[in-house]
Amino acid sequence: MMKYLPFILKNVFRKKTRSILTISSIILPLILICYLGTFLNLLEQPNAGESRGAYRLVTRHKVGLTNPIPSNYADKVSRLDGVLAVTKFAWFGGIYIDDSARNFFPRISVEPETFLKVFDDASLSKGSVDDWINDPSGCIVGEEIFKKYGWKIGDHIVLKGTIYPVTLQLTIRGVFGVQGGRSDTLFFNRKYLEESLPSFRGKIGTVWTRARDSDAATRLPTQIDELFENSSYPTKTETEKAFQMGFISMLGNVKLLIASMAVIIVSVIVLIASNTIAISARERIREIAVLRTLGFSRLMILSFIVGESLVMSIIGGLLGILVFLMTFKPLKALLAKTPVGGLSFSFTIFPETILLGIIVSTVVGLVSGIFPAIGASRRSIREGLRYIG
Repeated sequence: MMKYLPFILKNVFRKKTRSILTISSIILPLILICYLGTFLNLLEQPNAGESRGAYRLVTRHKVGLTNPIPSNYADKVSRLDGVLAVTKFAWFGGIYIDDSARNFFPRISVEPETFLKVFDDASLSKGSVDDWINDPSGCIVGEEIFKKYGWKIGDHIVLKGTIYPVTLQLTIRGVFGVQGGRSDTLFFNRKYLEESLPSFRGKIGTVWTRARDSDAATRLPTQIDELFENSSYPTKTETEKAFQMGFISMLGNVKLLIASMAVIIVSVIVLIASNTIAISARERIREIAVLRTLGFSRLMILSFIVGESLVMSIIGGLLGILVFLMTFKPLKALLAKTPVGGLSFSFTIFPETILLGIIVSTVVGLVSGIFPAIGASRRSIREGLRYIG
Protein backbone atom coordinates (compact mmCIF):
# COMPACT_ATOMS: atom_id res chain seq x y z
CA MET A 1 0.00 0.00 0.00
CA MET A 2 2.95 2.32 0.67
CA LYS A 3 3.77 2.44 -3.07
CA TYR A 4 0.43 4.20 -3.60
CA LEU A 5 1.17 6.88 -0.97
CA PRO A 6 2.23 9.55 -3.54
CA PHE A 7 -1.05 8.94 -5.39
CA ILE A 8 -3.01 9.32 -2.12
CA LEU A 9 -1.12 12.52 -1.18
CA LYS A 10 -1.77 13.97 -4.63
CA ASN A 11 -5.50 13.41 -4.21
CA VAL A 12 -5.46 14.84 -0.68
CA PHE A 13 -4.08 18.15 -1.90
CA ARG A 14 -5.84 18.22 -5.28
CA LYS A 15 -8.08 20.98 -3.93
CA LYS A 16 -5.54 22.78 -1.76
CA THR A 17 -7.85 25.40 -0.27
CA ARG A 18 -10.46 22.84 0.73
CA SER A 19 -7.85 20.49 2.16
CA ILE A 20 -6.19 23.25 4.19
CA LEU A 21 -9.53 24.37 5.60
CA THR A 22 -10.45 20.79 6.51
CA ILE A 23 -7.08 20.19 8.18
CA SER A 24 -7.51 23.45 10.08
CA SER A 25 -10.94 22.30 11.24
CA ILE A 26 -9.20 19.26 12.72
CA ILE A 27 -6.30 21.17 14.29
CA LEU A 28 -8.31 23.56 16.45
CA PRO A 29 -10.69 20.99 18.01
CA LEU A 30 -7.78 18.60 18.59
CA ILE A 31 -5.94 21.26 20.59
CA LEU A 32 -9.03 21.56 22.79
CA ILE A 33 -9.25 17.77 23.13
CA CYS A 34 -5.60 17.65 24.26
CA TYR A 35 -6.32 20.25 26.95
CA LEU A 36 -9.46 18.42 28.03
CA GLY A 37 -7.46 15.20 28.20
CA THR A 38 -4.79 16.93 30.28
CA PHE A 39 -7.41 18.19 32.69
CA LEU A 40 -8.98 14.74 32.97
CA ASN A 41 -5.57 13.21 33.71
CA LEU A 42 -5.04 15.90 36.31
CA LEU A 43 -8.33 15.01 37.99
CA GLU A 44 -7.50 11.32 38.00
CA GLN A 45 -3.92 11.62 39.24
CA PRO A 46 -3.26 9.88 42.55
CA ASN A 47 -3.03 12.71 45.05
CA ALA A 48 -1.84 11.06 48.24
CA GLY A 49 1.12 13.09 49.34
CA GLU A 50 1.89 14.58 45.95
CA SER A 51 2.15 18.36 46.08
CA ARG A 52 4.76 20.90 45.15
CA GLY A 53 7.65 21.18 47.59
CA ALA A 54 5.94 19.33 50.43
CA TYR A 55 3.37 16.75 51.44
CA ARG A 56 0.58 19.09 52.51
CA LEU A 57 -2.78 18.24 54.03
CA VAL A 58 -5.77 20.47 54.78
CA THR A 59 -8.13 19.95 57.71
CA ARG A 60 -11.47 21.76 57.77
CA HIS A 61 -14.88 21.38 59.37
CA LYS A 62 -16.66 18.29 58.03
CA VAL A 63 -19.76 20.30 57.08
CA GLY A 64 -17.96 22.94 55.02
CA LEU A 65 -15.49 25.80 54.90
CA THR A 66 -17.99 28.29 56.27
CA ASN A 67 -17.94 26.45 59.61
CA PRO A 68 -14.92 27.33 61.78
CA ILE A 69 -12.94 24.87 63.86
CA PRO A 70 -11.12 25.49 67.19
CA SER A 71 -7.58 26.81 66.81
CA ASN A 72 -6.28 24.27 69.35
CA TYR A 73 -6.90 21.55 66.76
CA ALA A 74 -3.59 22.59 65.20
CA ASP A 75 -1.72 21.79 68.43
CA LYS A 76 -3.32 18.33 68.62
CA VAL A 77 -2.50 17.58 65.00
CA SER A 78 1.12 18.66 65.50
CA ARG A 79 1.62 15.88 68.07
CA LEU A 80 0.77 13.08 65.62
CA ASP A 81 3.55 10.90 64.26
CA GLY A 82 4.64 11.94 60.78
CA VAL A 83 3.75 15.63 61.15
CA LEU A 84 6.65 18.01 60.46
CA ALA A 85 4.83 21.34 60.73
CA VAL A 86 1.34 22.77 61.20
CA THR A 87 -0.06 26.24 60.53
CA LYS A 88 -3.47 27.90 60.97
CA PHE A 89 -5.49 29.60 58.24
CA ALA A 90 -8.59 31.80 58.28
CA TRP A 91 -10.01 33.41 55.14
CA PHE A 92 -10.54 37.13 55.75
CA GLY A 93 -11.80 38.32 52.39
CA GLY A 94 -12.55 42.01 52.77
CA ILE A 95 -12.33 44.87 50.28
CA TYR A 96 -9.22 46.62 49.01
CA ILE A 97 -9.95 49.96 47.27
CA ASP A 98 -13.33 48.68 46.01
CA ASP A 99 -15.19 45.42 45.57
CA SER A 100 -14.59 45.14 41.81
CA ALA A 101 -13.05 42.02 40.30
CA ARG A 102 -9.91 43.89 39.22
CA ASN A 103 -9.03 44.56 42.87
CA PHE A 104 -9.73 41.07 44.13
CA PHE A 105 -6.98 38.88 45.55
CA PRO A 106 -7.04 36.34 48.43
CA ARG A 107 -6.53 37.84 51.92
CA ILE A 108 -5.83 35.27 54.60
CA SER A 109 -4.88 35.44 58.28
CA VAL A 110 -2.14 32.98 59.18
CA GLU A 111 0.44 32.17 61.84
CA PRO A 112 3.73 33.77 60.64
CA GLU A 113 5.91 31.59 62.87
CA THR A 114 4.77 28.38 61.19
CA PHE A 115 3.57 29.54 57.78
CA LEU A 116 6.84 29.09 55.85
CA LYS A 117 7.56 25.78 57.60
CA VAL A 118 4.48 24.29 55.97
CA PHE A 119 4.80 26.22 52.69
CA ASP A 120 8.49 25.50 52.27
CA ASP A 121 8.29 26.09 48.52
CA ALA A 122 7.58 29.79 49.12
CA SER A 123 10.44 32.20 49.75
CA LEU A 124 10.73 35.90 50.50
CA SER A 125 12.40 37.94 47.78
CA LYS A 126 12.09 41.21 49.74
CA GLY A 127 11.76 42.02 53.42
CA SER A 128 12.23 39.44 56.17
CA VAL A 129 10.25 36.92 58.16
CA ASP A 130 11.46 38.48 61.43
CA ASP A 131 10.02 41.87 60.44
CA TRP A 132 6.71 40.18 59.68
CA ILE A 133 6.65 38.25 62.96
CA ASN A 134 7.65 41.25 65.08
CA ASP A 135 5.00 43.54 63.58
CA PRO A 136 1.48 42.49 64.70
CA SER A 137 -0.02 44.45 61.80
CA GLY A 138 2.56 43.26 59.31
CA CYS A 139 1.78 41.27 56.20
CA ILE A 140 3.51 39.62 53.26
CA VAL A 141 2.23 39.88 49.71
CA GLY A 142 2.77 37.89 46.53
CA GLU A 143 5.11 39.19 43.85
CA GLU A 144 2.30 39.47 41.32
CA ILE A 145 0.11 41.87 43.30
CA PHE A 146 3.22 43.66 44.65
CA LYS A 147 4.09 44.59 41.07
CA LYS A 148 0.47 45.17 40.03
CA TYR A 149 -0.16 47.87 42.63
CA GLY A 150 3.37 49.30 42.67
CA TRP A 151 3.74 48.74 46.40
CA LYS A 152 6.94 49.14 48.39
CA ILE A 153 8.13 47.55 51.60
CA GLY A 154 6.63 49.58 54.46
CA ASP A 155 3.55 50.69 52.51
CA HIS A 156 0.21 50.58 54.33
CA ILE A 157 -2.78 48.60 53.08
CA VAL A 158 -6.32 49.11 54.37
CA LEU A 159 -8.72 46.17 54.21
CA LYS A 160 -12.38 46.75 54.95
CA GLY A 161 -13.90 43.61 56.40
CA THR A 162 -16.89 41.88 54.82
CA ILE A 163 -17.06 38.55 56.60
CA TYR A 164 -15.59 40.13 59.72
CA PRO A 165 -16.93 43.58 60.77
CA VAL A 166 -13.53 45.20 61.20
CA THR A 167 -11.16 47.38 59.18
CA LEU A 168 -7.51 46.36 59.22
CA GLN A 169 -4.53 48.61 58.57
CA LEU A 170 -1.65 46.43 57.46
CA THR A 171 2.00 47.16 56.70
CA ILE A 172 3.92 45.32 53.99
CA ARG A 173 6.89 43.57 55.60
CA GLY A 174 7.79 41.08 52.89
CA VAL A 175 7.24 39.89 49.33
CA PHE A 176 7.07 36.18 48.54
CA GLY A 177 7.21 34.07 45.42
CA VAL A 178 6.35 30.45 44.68
CA GLN A 179 8.22 28.66 41.93
CA GLY A 180 5.67 27.23 39.49
CA GLY A 181 2.74 28.45 41.62
CA ARG A 182 0.61 31.49 42.27
CA SER A 183 1.86 34.50 44.23
CA ASP A 184 -1.11 36.86 44.26
CA THR A 185 -2.17 36.43 47.90
CA LEU A 186 -1.87 38.59 51.00
CA PHE A 187 -1.08 36.90 54.33
CA PHE A 188 -1.27 38.74 57.65
CA ASN A 189 -0.88 37.85 61.31
CA ARG A 190 -4.00 36.22 62.73
CA LYS A 191 -3.21 37.67 66.17
CA TYR A 192 -3.93 41.13 64.77
CA LEU A 193 -7.40 39.94 63.74
CA GLU A 194 -7.98 38.43 67.19
CA GLU A 195 -7.00 41.68 68.87
CA SER A 196 -9.19 43.73 66.54
CA LEU A 197 -12.12 41.33 66.85
CA PRO A 198 -12.12 39.45 70.21
CA SER A 199 -15.09 37.33 69.11
CA PHE A 200 -12.83 35.72 66.51
CA ARG A 201 -10.35 34.50 69.12
CA GLY A 202 -9.88 30.72 69.17
CA LYS A 203 -11.46 30.12 65.73
CA ILE A 204 -9.81 29.21 62.45
CA GLY A 205 -10.94 28.05 59.04
CA THR A 206 -8.40 25.36 58.23
CA VAL A 207 -5.33 23.61 59.59
CA TRP A 208 -2.55 23.04 57.06
CA THR A 209 -0.17 20.20 57.80
CA ARG A 210 3.14 19.28 56.24
CA ALA A 211 3.62 15.52 56.42
CA ARG A 212 7.00 13.86 56.71
CA ASP A 213 6.69 11.68 53.61
CA SER A 214 4.24 10.03 51.24
CA ASP A 215 3.36 7.28 53.72
CA ALA A 216 2.52 9.84 56.40
CA ALA A 217 0.52 11.91 53.93
CA THR A 218 -1.54 8.83 53.10
CA ARG A 219 -2.05 7.77 56.72
CA LEU A 220 -2.60 11.10 58.50
CA PRO A 221 -5.96 12.19 56.99
CA THR A 222 -7.73 9.21 58.57
CA GLN A 223 -5.89 9.66 61.89
CA ILE A 224 -6.69 13.36 62.08
CA ASP A 225 -10.39 12.88 61.32
CA GLU A 226 -10.65 10.02 63.84
CA LEU A 227 -9.08 12.30 66.44
CA PHE A 228 -12.00 14.75 66.21
CA GLU A 229 -14.73 12.36 65.09
CA ASN A 230 -16.74 12.50 68.32
CA SER A 231 -16.16 16.19 69.04
CA SER A 232 -18.52 19.11 68.44
CA TYR A 233 -16.40 20.05 65.45
CA PRO A 234 -15.80 16.93 63.31
CA THR A 235 -13.29 17.38 60.52
CA LYS A 236 -12.48 16.38 56.98
CA THR A 237 -8.81 16.10 56.07
CA GLU A 238 -7.56 15.77 52.51
CA THR A 239 -4.51 16.47 50.42
CA GLU A 240 -3.85 19.96 49.15
CA LYS A 241 -4.78 18.90 45.65
CA ALA A 242 -8.03 17.25 46.74
CA PHE A 243 -8.90 20.39 48.70
CA GLN A 244 -8.38 22.55 45.62
CA MET A 245 -10.34 20.13 43.45
CA GLY A 246 -13.24 20.54 45.86
CA PHE A 247 -13.81 24.03 44.50
CA ILE A 248 -13.99 22.64 40.96
CA SER A 249 -16.41 19.92 42.05
CA MET A 250 -18.85 22.67 43.00
CA LEU A 251 -19.43 23.05 39.27
CA GLY A 252 -20.91 19.55 39.18
CA ASN A 253 -19.70 16.35 37.58
CA VAL A 254 -16.67 17.87 35.87
CA LYS A 255 -15.38 14.57 34.48
CA LEU A 256 -18.70 13.80 32.81
CA LEU A 257 -18.89 17.34 31.44
CA ILE A 258 -15.39 17.15 29.96
CA ALA A 259 -15.97 13.69 28.49
CA SER A 260 -19.27 14.84 26.94
CA MET A 261 -17.58 17.89 25.41
CA ALA A 262 -14.84 15.67 23.94
CA VAL A 263 -17.40 13.33 22.36
CA ILE A 264 -19.29 16.26 20.82
CA ILE A 265 -16.06 17.76 19.46
CA VAL A 266 -14.96 14.45 17.91
CA SER A 267 -18.41 14.00 16.34
CA VAL A 268 -18.22 17.46 14.76
CA ILE A 269 -14.73 16.73 13.37
CA VAL A 270 -15.98 13.45 11.88
CA LEU A 271 -18.92 15.18 10.17
CA ILE A 272 -16.67 17.90 8.70
CA ALA A 273 -14.05 15.44 7.46
CA SER A 274 -16.72 13.05 6.12
CA ASN A 275 -18.29 15.84 4.12
CA THR A 276 -14.92 16.74 2.57
CA ILE A 277 -14.12 13.15 1.65
CA ALA A 278 -17.64 12.60 0.27
CA ILE A 279 -17.34 15.69 -1.97
CA SER A 280 -13.90 14.56 -3.15
CA ALA A 281 -15.16 11.06 -3.97
CA ARG A 282 -18.21 12.43 -5.81
CA GLU A 283 -16.02 14.69 -7.95
CA ARG A 284 -13.92 11.68 -8.99
CA ILE A 285 -16.66 9.16 -9.87
CA ARG A 286 -15.52 8.82 -13.50
CA GLU A 287 -11.86 8.69 -12.45
CA ILE A 288 -12.63 5.87 -9.99
CA ALA A 289 -14.51 4.01 -12.73
CA VAL A 290 -11.43 4.30 -14.97
CA LEU A 291 -9.26 2.88 -12.19
CA ARG A 292 -11.69 -0.03 -11.96
CA THR A 293 -11.36 -0.72 -15.69
CA LEU A 294 -7.57 -0.76 -15.27
CA GLY A 295 -7.85 -3.62 -12.80
CA PHE A 296 -8.05 -1.91 -9.40
CA SER A 297 -10.37 -3.88 -7.12
CA ARG A 298 -13.19 -2.52 -5.00
CA LEU A 299 -11.00 -3.07 -1.94
CA MET A 300 -8.17 -1.01 -3.45
CA ILE A 301 -10.55 1.85 -4.24
CA LEU A 302 -11.90 1.70 -0.70
CA SER A 303 -8.34 1.69 0.66
CA PHE A 304 -7.37 4.74 -1.44
CA ILE A 305 -10.26 6.86 -0.15
CA VAL A 306 -9.86 5.77 3.47
CA GLY A 307 -6.13 6.43 3.11
CA GLU A 308 -6.82 9.98 1.92
CA SER A 309 -9.06 10.54 4.93
CA LEU A 310 -6.43 9.09 7.28
CA VAL A 311 -3.61 11.19 5.84
CA MET A 312 -5.65 14.39 6.09
CA SER A 313 -6.75 13.61 9.64
CA ILE A 314 -3.29 12.56 10.85
CA ILE A 315 -1.70 15.71 9.39
CA GLY A 316 -4.29 17.78 11.25
CA GLY A 317 -3.75 15.71 14.39
CA LEU A 318 0.05 16.09 14.39
CA LEU A 319 -0.19 19.82 13.77
CA GLY A 320 -2.78 20.10 16.55
CA ILE A 321 -0.50 18.26 18.99
CA LEU A 322 2.40 20.52 17.98
CA VAL A 323 0.37 23.67 18.65
CA PHE A 324 -0.79 22.14 21.95
CA LEU A 325 2.83 21.61 23.04
CA MET A 326 3.78 25.14 21.98
CA THR A 327 0.93 26.81 23.87
CA PHE A 328 1.06 24.62 26.99
CA LYS A 329 3.61 26.62 28.96
CA PRO A 330 1.95 30.03 28.40
CA LEU A 331 -1.43 28.57 29.36
CA LYS A 332 0.04 27.05 32.51
CA ALA A 333 1.38 30.49 33.50
CA LEU A 334 -2.07 31.96 32.83
CA LEU A 335 -3.74 29.24 34.92
CA ALA A 336 -1.53 30.17 37.88
CA LYS A 337 -3.24 33.58 37.97
CA THR A 338 -6.79 32.19 38.15
CA PRO A 339 -8.86 31.20 41.23
CA VAL A 340 -7.76 27.58 40.67
CA GLY A 341 -4.13 28.61 40.27
CA GLY A 342 -3.05 26.15 42.93
CA LEU A 343 -3.61 23.40 40.36
CA SER A 344 -1.00 24.84 38.03
CA PHE A 345 1.86 23.11 39.86
CA SER A 346 0.58 19.68 38.78
CA PHE A 347 -0.61 20.85 35.34
CA THR A 348 1.81 18.97 33.12
CA ILE A 349 2.04 17.29 29.72
CA PHE A 350 0.94 13.70 30.17
CA PRO A 351 2.10 11.07 27.63
CA GLU A 352 -1.48 9.77 27.73
CA THR A 353 -2.68 13.11 26.35
CA ILE A 354 -0.36 12.92 23.35
CA LEU A 355 -1.47 9.33 22.75
CA LEU A 356 -5.10 10.47 23.02
CA GLY A 357 -4.51 13.07 20.30
CA ILE A 358 -2.98 10.48 17.98
CA ILE A 359 -5.80 8.01 18.62
CA VAL A 360 -8.51 10.62 18.07
CA SER A 361 -7.00 11.81 14.78
CA THR A 362 -6.66 8.20 13.58
CA VAL A 363 -10.24 7.31 14.55
CA VAL A 364 -11.54 10.46 12.89
CA GLY A 365 -9.68 9.56 9.71
CA LEU A 366 -11.06 6.01 9.64
CA VAL A 367 -14.65 6.84 10.55
CA SER A 368 -14.96 9.89 8.28
CA GLY A 369 -13.51 8.03 5.30
CA ILE A 370 -15.17 4.64 5.55
CA PHE A 371 -18.70 5.56 4.46
CA PRO A 372 -17.74 7.68 1.42
CA ALA A 373 -15.24 4.94 0.52
CA ILE A 374 -17.86 2.21 0.68
CA GLY A 375 -20.19 4.21 -1.53
CA ALA A 376 -17.48 4.92 -4.09
CA SER A 377 -16.20 1.32 -4.20
CA ARG A 378 -19.66 -0.21 -4.63
CA ARG A 379 -20.60 1.93 -7.63
CA SER A 380 -20.48 -0.09 -10.86
CA ILE A 381 -18.02 0.73 -13.66
CA ARG A 382 -20.85 1.39 -16.12
CA GLU A 383 -22.56 3.82 -13.74
CA GLY A 384 -19.29 5.58 -13.06
CA LEU A 385 -18.36 6.05 -16.72
CA ARG A 386 -21.83 7.40 -17.53
CA TYR A 387 -21.75 9.85 -14.65
CA ILE A 388 -21.73 13.52 -15.65
CA GLY A 389 -20.86 15.77 -12.70
